[in-house]
Amino acid sequence: MQDARGPYGEVKRMYVRPEARGQRLGERILEALEDAVRADGIRRLYLETGIRQPEALRLYERCGWRRRGPFGGYEDHPASVFMEKAL
Repeated sequence: MQDARGPYGEVKRMYVRPEARGQRLGERILEALEDAVRADGIRRLYLETGIRQPEALRLYERCGWRRRGPFGGYEDHPASVFMEKAL
């Protein structure tokens, strides 16, 4: 995908089963995704998540993601949180 700032990747959905939580699996998954995207020459990742996923928001913020406005074809919505990370 590409926008005015150049190519970017999008994290669509991540889920760790409740019994596997607390083991930093989400961080390791994100790190692996970021490494793979970086190896392809992509230097930015975007994502959209919901306001009712506080655990996901904490994970992304802990991993260096920052909030941003809508991207791609997404419309601004009060239940959505848009984030990005420079790689």
